[in-house]
Amino acid sequence: MARLARLMLHVFFRELEVTGLERIPRGVPLVFVANHNNSVVDAVLLLALPGACPRMLAKNTLFSHPVMGPLLALVGALPVYRRQDAGADASRNFETFAHCREVLAGGGQIALFPEGRSHNETRRQPIKSGAARIVLDAGLQGLPGVRIVPVGLNYEAKDRFRSRVWVCVGHGVDPTAESVLHREAPRAAVRALTERIAVALEDVTPGVESRQWGPESGEATHLAWRWLGGDILALPVFILGCALNWIPYRIPGWISDRLSTTPDEPATYKLLAGLLAFPLAWAAEAAIAARFAGPAWGLAMTVLAPTSGYAALRLRERWKW
Repeated sequence: MARLARLMLHVFFRELEVTGLERIPRGVPLVFVANHNNSVVDAVLLLALPGACPRMLAKNTLFSHPVMGPLLALVGALPVYRRQDAGADASRNFETFAHCREVLAGGGQIALFPEGRSHNETRRQPIKSGAARIVLDAGLQGLPGVRIVPVGLNYEAKDRFRSRVWVCVGHGVDPTAESVLHREAPRAAVRALTERIAVALEDVTPGVESRQWGPESGEATHLAWRWLGGDILALPVFILGCALNWIPYRIPGWISDRLSTTPDEPATYKLLAGLLAFPLAWAAEAAIAARFAGPAWGLAMTVLAPTSGYAALRLRERWKW
């Protein structure tokens, strides 16, 4: 699932830059916390983060979604029951906290969005105390060494296909002082650690406009260009890629336009719709080729459809179309 997440992001974003990976502590249980203003895409970025393998916390209503439910099960996500969600029993969060303790006790990792909901504000929203409570509860259970890792997700244009994103990993937060305070003043300890998490998140979300970007996909595009041999040889590849991928390329946009109601939803609909539309289209094209031209052509189509489509995408960007 992590490899699938990286592949999806590599296609969806024109450029994905990750900094601060060396700050991720090794050999200790980790709690990743991130800002949350692009719905499911935020979670996909955390799943794809090199050096991380977290169990995601997600609102319980997503587990009954026909597409998201199976994906959440595959990544071992844990449900969070929010009072504002219809029919949610917030008392069941004690079960989720117990699962978090088990994961951390085994040296594992969890990830959550302490703002509590995806939003479209330009600044970080007030964060909830859940992350602090999970970490401090783990300390009470005799699990030393837990570290909190802030991750900033900075989007150039979060609703636009082939835009850019900068993922910034911050310095880990050591909760030892709050763990000591927690034995005598639990509420004060939770407030203090929550504030430290808020400050850590503020440091890693300066906004994508503050990032000094390198040349846009320069080396990869140059290599592809050399391999394709320039305009004359590239044009047939471009035409083939468009012909085999035009319909699944358009479907996610159509779905997003009709279903999105807030600015943090389009990228999620596009990503999930593309995850279904492209493999289904490629399978249909391979089946048609095999039926009318033989199994060898069917096998060739399974390779040609995705590779020519990706080449066409890169050529389109090179030609500024």
